[in-house]
Amino acid sequence: MGEARPPVQTAGPAQLLQLGVTCGLCIGLGIFLGYLLDRALGSAPLLTFVGMAIGILAAATGAFYLLRPYVTDARGGRQNPKE
Repeated sequence: MGEARPPVQTAGPAQLLQLGVTCGLCIGLGIFLGYLLDRALGSAPLLTFVGMAIGILAAATGAFYLLRPYVTDARGGRQNPKE
């Protein structure tokens, strides 16, 4: 009839924990480094907000790459809708 599809991959507790840790560390590190630069340069709170924005972008990028195998066929980049 047709090709047999591989079973749909689902995220387990370890992958979800990895997602949370990645997002938390990216945002926290961005805020912390921005705060340190603000203290050193006396530009508070400008660089704290810049660091937070960079951290949020890094967290979104990290989340995208962590979740991508569960939403698309990562090898071909094609959509793999859940059935």
